[in-house]
Amino acid sequence: MMIFKRKMMNKTILSMVLPLTFVLATPVSAQEPEFESRNWYLALENDRPNIIEQEFIRGANPNAVDAKGNPSLMLAIRNQSWKVVNALLANRRTDVNIENESRETPMMYLALMGETARLRELHARGGQINRVGWSPLHYAASKGHEETVRYLLSQKAIVNAPAPDGTSPLMMAALSGKRAVVDVLLAAGADPSMQNAQGLSPADWARSANHEQLASYLDQAAARKAASVPAAAGSYSGNTVQTYGVPERLEQPDLNRVQTVTVEPTPSPAPESSASTPASSGSSSRYFDLDRFDKPAQP
Repeated sequence: MMIFKRKMMNKTILSMVLPLTFVLATPVSAQEPEFESRNWYLALENDRPNIIEQEFIRGANPNAVDAKGNPSLMLAIRNQSWKVVNALLANRRTDVNIENESRETPMMYLALMGETARLRELHARGGQINRVGWSPLHYAASKGHEETVRYLLSQKAIVNAPAPDGTSPLMMAALSGKRAVVDVLLAAGADPSMQNAQGLSPADWARSANHEQLASYLDQAAARKAASVPAAAGSYSGNTVQTYGVPERLEQPDLNRVQTVTVEPTPSPAPESSASTPASSGSSSRYFDLDRFDKPAQP
C-alpha cells in the first residue's frame, strides 16, 4: 500500500513539474522577436548600423514600422542616424518610397531637412520627386532650403503642384519668408496669383507670417501676371482668380503633427454682383507641422 501511494505521489509531482520543465526548456528564440524589436529601434535612434546588419541576418524586415506607423528608414532620417540610413539603403528590400500614416515619404523628410546631397542619392535609388498631394518641393520650400529647391526643380519637380487643399510650393516659400526661394520658384514658372481651396494666395501666406515686404512683392508679381495674360474668350473678368485643389478630406487631425494657420486674405473691391463677394472672415489651411524636426521626438 505504501509503495502504491509513493508511486501516486511521484506521478502527481511529475504532473506539476513537467509543465514548468516545458516552459524552461522552450527555446529562447520564441522570445527573440520582442528582443530584436527593442534592439532594432534603439539602433535607429542611436545610429548603430552593426545592430541593423545583425538583425538583417536574423531576417529583420527593413520596412518595419513602429507602433505609430513610422517606417524604419524615416525614423533613421529623422534621428539623423546616417550610418543606419546607409545600412537600410544597402538592403535591396528597402522601399525608398514607403509612406507613413500621413502619406509622407523619405524624400519629403530629406527635403524638409535640407539634406540635398542625401536627397540626390535617394533619388538615384528611385525616390520619387513628383507625387499626388504634398511633395518634396513643398517641404523644401516651407523651410526656405534654396539649394534643395533648385535641385528638385532641376529634376522636373512640378513647380505649381497643388497639395490636397491646393496649397502650392510658392505659398510655402512665402510662409518661410525667404525671398531667394520665392525668386527661384517664380523664375521656374510658379504662379503668384494661384489660390488654394481656402482662397489664399502666396501673398496671403507671406502676410500671415508678418513678411509684409515679401507679401507686397508677391502682390506686385501677381498684378504683373494678370496684366500680361489676356482673359480667355467668355471668361469672367472680375475679381476672381483661378483656384486649385479641393478641400482636404474631413479626417481627424493628429494634433502632434498638424498645425492650423489662420490668415486674412488680402481685401479686394467688391464686384458688382453680391453673389461673388468673398467671405470677410479669415480662412484656415491645415498642413504638415513645419517645426516637428526641431522638437524632441515624442515617446
